[in-house]
Amino acid sequence: MSYDSNFILENVINFEILFEDAYNPILVIQDDYFVDCNKAALKMLDMANKKDLFHIHPSQISPEYQPCGMTSKEKANQIIHKCYKDGHSRFEWLHQTLQGKKFWTEVSLKTINIKEEKLLYVTFREISKKKEKQKELETYNQELIKNNKNLKKIQTQLDKTNKKSTDLLKTLTLLDRYKKALDETSIVTKTDLEGNLTYVNDKFCTTSGYTREELLGKKHNIVRHPDNKKDFFAHLWTTIKNKKTFKGIIKNTKKDGSTYYVDSTIMPILDNNDNIIEYIGIRNDVTSLYEKDKIIYEQFIDDLTRLPNRQKLIKDINKNIFPKMAIINIDSFKDINESYGLDIGDEVLKNFSRELLLFKSINLNIYRIGADEFALLSHGNYSFKELHKTCINFLKHIHHSKFIIDNNVFNLSCSIGISDHNKKLFTHSEMALSYAKKNDVELFIFDKEIDDFKNLKKNIELTQEIKYAINNDNILLYGQKIINNITQEVKYETLMRMKQKDGRILSPFDFLKQAKKAKLYPMMTKIMINKACEYFKDKTSKFSINLTLQDITNKDTIEFLINKLKQTNTSNRVLIEIVESEGIENFEEVSRFINKVKKIGCKVAIDDFGTGYSNFEYITRLNIDILKIDGSLIKNIHKNKKLLITVRSIVSFAKALNIDVVAEFVHCQEVYQIIKEIGITYSQGYLFHKPEALN
Repeated sequence: MSYDSNFILENVINFEILFEDAYNPILVIQDDYFVDCNKAALKMLDMANKKDLFHIHPSQISPEYQPCGMTSKEKANQIIHKCYKDGHSRFEWLHQTLQGKKFWTEVSLKTINIKEEKLLYVTFREISKKKEKQKELETYNQELIKNNKNLKKIQTQLDKTNKKSTDLLKTLTLLDRYKKALDETSIVTKTDLEGNLTYVNDKFCTTSGYTREELLGKKHNIVRHPDNKKDFFAHLWTTIKNKKTFKGIIKNTKKDGSTYYVDSTIMPILDNNDNIIEYIGIRNDVTSLYEKDKIIYEQFIDDLTRLPNRQKLIKDINKNIFPKMAIINIDSFKDINESYGLDIGDEVLKNFSRELLLFKSINLNIYRIGADEFALLSHGNYSFKELHKTCINFLKHIHHSKFIIDNNVFNLSCSIGISDHNKKLFTHSEMALSYAKKNDVELFIFDKEIDDFKNLKKNIELTQEIKYAINNDNILLYGQKIINNITQEVKYETLMRMKQKDGRILSPFDFLKQAKKAKLYPMMTKIMINKACEYFKDKTSKFSINLTLQDITNKDTIEFLINKLKQTNTSNRVLIEIVESEGIENFEEVSRFINKVKKIGCKVAIDDFGTGYSNFEYITRLNIDILKIDGSLIKNIHKNKKLLITVRSIVSFAKALNIDVVAEFVHCQEVYQIIKEIGITYSQGYLFHKPEALN
């Protein structure tokens, strides 16, 4: 059977109409997130358009917890992954709209494959009324069960009429035991109709600090805390005078002035004529719970400004739907602290936070997240456009505001970075702020095309490559020959290389900076030390290991080096090359390291001499054996007389100190001939050997 193109097109259009106008809500999930829906779904979820739903997780249109006790996110992921495995699933789910309305649905999931992409086809229907009916039936059933139990109790009592006296005695005994148990566990009081205490148990005396004599006959407000409002107690008295039970948390004051909290139940006692004759109060001390809550609360509050802090911001970002964020930095705030002192700086921050609070609204929260940084987090129906407008208005407000503290007038300015990218909201907002400050603009909205973002992405990928290389033995040992110009003896400089997942080999120039930034470099140094010593332990060749100043000042790295040299018995054949030597500042620490390794037989070289801030003075202060002249001075020595004069000077200086010299970057016979003529002992370069893997 064949179909012409018009027939197929017509059916595609009909399918789109069937999808969009279907009576039941339909959604599509890809990689655990919504990617499409029809009109019925938008209507039921109370959303304006599909954009609001795209790329959000099902848990974001649900309450934080499902009735079963699991978080919505945890349960949704569990169901989705099971459906991918089984191919289909049907279950009941509690949803929540952006406006907070909760409703029950019956959900059907079915896996479908479109263009080799596995998707979930989701249909659901609201079953809130059905759930309500079920609940009503359950309640009715429970009432029947309860009534049946009551009938059985009545029958039992009728069967035991002959033992009424005995039962009454037992009941009185039990009541006395209940009273004792209550007195042991709870604060119990009785008051007359005027509120005067007529009975207090021992626990009330112990908790409040008052004696029984000090309490009886007094009003209950003897322990009332001044923070309690009058209308609170007016409500309490109205409730119990209307023959109802009052329940609530009451803040009280002990005799010594300290505070305690009680979970209180106060009820009227009625006579046979239904008249109130007294009031009984049962209270439980919950001070420890309040103190715990206070500690938790304080963990999320900035001490100075009393604004929510960085921890609270991160927590709120994770729980909110459609969060948008702005980070505000006070320009040159460090100058205020340094010029006027920290106390004045703190007052400026408190005043600044008060001005910022003027812009707070229901769906816009304000935080202090750093010394001079604040954040705005909008969520729900607060649009990105509104957040942008609020930031502009705040900049105008600050521009026209003056902060007067101790007769000092401060005119502040700010930089703001904004983002609405859900997955990396904080990071992208910080990047936008960094871009704004770097380019001297007041406000910048995050853009994936900015260099900072591209560099971050590149560095993250490189860090992952480095970690992969470390974990998969792809930090490689390479070597390059060093030739004795007199004896032709060969020794090796060991070099680090990294093999990528795609097989490409990288030199340290491509990855070392990021390795240090990611704090992976010390591990890589240890790998090189281990591989070099293990490779050369059964050979007679001498070899060198490169160490940076960072390695030298890392006690763990040096301890590993010395132990490995002793273990492999290679210390008498090792040359330690100190690279980045132009950055030496702590000569005492470097000298201690040099003396330490020389004691076990190692020799020490300064690498790349002649670059950066290299100078003769620090060579005289260090007990080294070899000086390696940087290739930038060697490679064109046959063409440049100034380079020749410079190298001659270095060689003369080294010989005077009895230090051997290595010429790097010897790449042709002309250069080799010159360095031999001026008395350089060793040569290294492509003329003799290109670096190769040592296996």
